Amino acid sequence: MTAHNTPLVQATGVGTLPDFVRVPAGELPTGQETAGFGLSVLPVTVGQYWSYLVDQQLLDVPRPSLHSFARQHGTGLRTGLAGAVVLDQELDDLPVTGVTWRGAVAYCTWLGARTRTHCRVPTAAEWQYAAAGPQRSRWSLGDTFDRAVYAPQADAPRPVGTTGANAFGLRDMTGNVFEWCADELTAPSGARLGSRVIKGGSYTVRNPESFENTTAFTADELSTLPYIGFRVLRTGGQ
Repeated sequence: MTAHNTPLVQATGVGTLPDFVRVPAGELPTGQETAGFGLSVLPVTVGQYWSYLVDQQLLDVPRPSLHSFARQHGTGLRTGLAGAVVLDQELDDLPVTGVTWRGAVAYCTWLGARTRTHCRVPTAAEWQYAAAGPQRSRWSLGDTFDRAVYAPQADAPRPVGTTGANAFGLRDMTGNVFEWCADELTAPSGARLGSRVIKGGSYTVRNPESFENTTAFTADELSTLPYIGFRVLRTGGQ
């Protein structure tokens, strides 16, 4: 393999590792109490995921359980002619998509080892609590749906940081791309269905209700879709 010889690429406007803000203690929508946690300010970017791929030597061999990227230019990471992952560096500030739920978990595990913290994807309740802020707003920036901010007409993701920060300092919680959560959909019998919750809405949906903090959709955990990304929850460390 030659991936280890590929230089790390610094993402435009964001570092090769996510920045975090502290979400304070409080009551989750489920009624449970949280002691608070760190949450990445932005969804994980193309540049940040690329750094992980390089570090883990995951560029040369297809990894369908972790990710799958289209061949065409436009989402920042794509599959080259030989099957290797290729970076379009000018798009490295897009939210990374094409990553499965398992791929998001693998990235979080890697980041935790790198930063000596415990990292994972948030539960749907933690995600909703963080997005709604102390006022428990309907959307991340308040109780009014601003289509120009949350849902402008688009056929692909926008760069991260497009929307302003909510009361906890988190950006892009509403719109642009859905985000993977930890929660698993199960049958009434308790049987696993292989689907996970996604939250936040994306450029593919238009009605305001799809973007509400309380709304949850599901997707197969092995989906590699151009409108699902993720962010990282962190506990422990500084």
